[in-house]
Amino acid sequence: MSVLHLYLGASGRAAVLAGQARITTRVKAAVEAAGWQVVLCTDEERSEIPGREGYHLVVNHPVPSDNCLTLRRVGWEPFWRIERTNDRWDWQASAEVFDPETIDPRKGQQFLNHWGPKLFGGHVPRTGGGVFVPLQGKLTEKRHFQAVSPLDMVRAVARRWTRRRISLTLHPGEDYAEDEMEALGRLVERTPNVRLATGGSEAELSGCDLVVTENSSMALKGFVAGKPAMLWARIDFHHIAGSVPRDGREAAFKAAEAAMAGTAVAPEYGRYLVWYLKMRCLRSWDAGVEPAIRARLRDLGWPI
Repeated sequence: MSVLHLYLGASGRAAVLAGQARITTRVKAAVEAAGWQVVLCTDEERSEIPGREGYHLVVNHPVPSDNCLTLRRVGWEPFWRIERTNDRWDWQASAEVFDPETIDPRKGQQFLNHWGPKLFGGHVPRTGGGVFVPLQGKLTEKRHFQAVSPLDMVRAVARRWTRRRISLTLHPGEDYAEDEMEALGRLVERTPNVRLATGGSEAELSGCDLVVTENSSMALKGFVAGKPAMLWARIDFHHIAGSVPRDGREAAFKAAEAAMAGTAVAPEYGRYLVWYLKMRCLRSWDAGVEPAIRARLRDLGWPI
């Protein structure tokens, strides 16, 4: 009998044991229906994966061995992927070509109509709010998948668009170091058109003219509201955004300026989201997600 070791935090394990409607519960049911045994493990046990037999699934963590995969949410619930790596810029979708003509435009519009009110609530999408920059972690560090550090990204944008308001938000899940916050404070104090917003990301996203980010999923949410994006790091949803790593800094700036000016053809946001989310993700609440989970595991080489 094949064994799947599923690594979760305390609350995640409790949710699975209680049978709560989560993707991890559906994964457990999917493999058990194929005759596998599931062992619920603690997150602290992930260090033992390379020496353990069987198969292993972590949730949004690095993959330490060939018999391990990662389960990671994409954008927002209910969209998830199972992948060989936790580095999203190396996922299969990143290298694929998006052709809007392969997607029914009515389905694209239906997707936007459904998700717009759910993601933005009472915030009606509009323009005139300037540039929205959702910051992520390690503000002063340039990581290998990034063109520049997050704060250098802000500096470059502020120098380019001195007459545009640039609103920053911090990631609620990040624990920022004191020196990072001091560096951010100095940047805001010395740059007149940059401010640290306190009204919430959804409010900023719904009112902005452009999203600038390393690779935050806020850019993906912005597509629902028709917001163009300029990305400064590699990611798997780059296809309809300006991308500094893909196209170079000047080309990405010009694409963003054309989008804000309305002189560029607007991307097919709805069709893209159908292609990227509905056609390439597992949806945790779908009745057919358990067969889809098994099919995905087979695609990745597991004997299920």
